[in-house]
Amino acid sequence: MMLPLAPAIANEISLDYHLRLEMIRIGHGNEYHLGSVTRAVLTAMMLSQTSGANVRKGLFAEAKAAVVRCRRTGLETGIWLVDSEAYALFGEILTLFDQQLAVVPLVEFASAHERLGKVLERSHARRQKSAPLGRPPVCR
Repeated sequence: MMLPLAPAIANEISLDYHLRLEMIRIGHGNEYHLGSVTRAVLTAMMLSQTSGANVRKGLFAEAKAAVVRCRRTGLETGIWLVDSEAYALFGEILTLFDQQLAVVPLVEFASAHERLGKVLERSHARRQKSAPLGRPPVCR
């Protein structure tokens, strides 16, 4: 568990996220694709916090704003597309995530994945409680 992911598995995970980013770059994605890229961003952020990785100041805050902007556009227009700024940010983070997958111990990766799951569950529960009956919550 102290060894990193096997290279073949790390490459498969990485490729999957890069393909999802490409889908929303070319406008053929959907909310699932953006959500998946968001999970990679959040996992990379959590791994950066525990590993002490050298990350550009403000990178994750910029990425969060880009996620919100792209999600708002997708919900309003039905077209799930990332702008060039968001694409560059997500690409930068996916490159960091690729590096993390190559060196982070499996136990650390599993822990970050578990913590992210708990954060997302709490967030979903809060949205469900605050949503008016009969209407799904909308991020604005």
